[in-house]
Amino acid sequence: MKSSRDEEKQKLDQFLSDLALLGSLQGFRYFQPWLRGREEILLTVVNDDLGCPFLRSPGSLGSDASGHLPTYSSGQSTPRASALLPPASPCEREIAIPETHCTLFLLAAYAKYGRPYVWVRSNHQRFSGTELCDRDSPLTLPCYSEWDAKDVGVWHVIWDVVGTCVTPPPRNPLAVDFTYLKSLPLPERSLSSGALVSFFQSLLLQEPRGTPLYTYVLEDLLDLTRLHAQTLQELKEQNLIKNLL
Repeated sequence: MKSSRDEEKQKLDQFLSDLALLGSLQGFRYFQPWLRGREEILLTVVNDDLGCPFLRSPGSLGSDASGHLPTYSSGQSTPRASALLPPASPCEREIAIPETHCTLFLLAAYAKYGRPYVWVRSNHQRFSGTELCDRDSPLTLPCYSEWDAKDVGVWHVIWDVVGTCVTPPPRNPLAVDFTYLKSLPLPERSLSSGALVSFFQSLLLQEPRGTPLYTYVLEDLLDLTRLHAQTLQELKEQNLIKNLL
């Protein structure tokens, strides 16, 4: 019989596995993950839903770009910072900077904390009206309180972060950017769409039916599956693959 500690470790290990998988994906409408290490990913999240231009990798020449980013919308609720739980690397040492229309977050699941947390890495005034007194305190998100009682997946954390950051809050924070996927060369499109299909299928196997997350992800998955099948067919017609099996 497994002990409580073993179950907690297994739960965290599963989250870390999904975190690593998420960090390898591209093609989301409101955010782009960047794998930083076994326990961390960076999230570039758009501030406003204005057609969502393509998200590129954060730069590597500076740290906080908050002075050049738009201020936080007063119409959107502000998450309060949790008690001091610093990340492995302080915010002041952050070398990545997002584009000016985005905010950078650090999502990590450290073994020493036993659960995931999210830290703001740029544009702090967007979440407080003024600079946060302690930039190394994580945001308080709804999914934190459910960690002990429910199976919280990395997609639940992303759902909360995107819903908090983007103005107006999107119906589906995990929405796919089909315009971006269709702009990719066929071989790259087939890999990206196939990886997203696999990720969403795994998500739906773990998410209860009837939740908004399940409903909206399923809608995108159906369209994504059609796009993936169409892409494979085009590759076959161009003799870039021999068969579809």
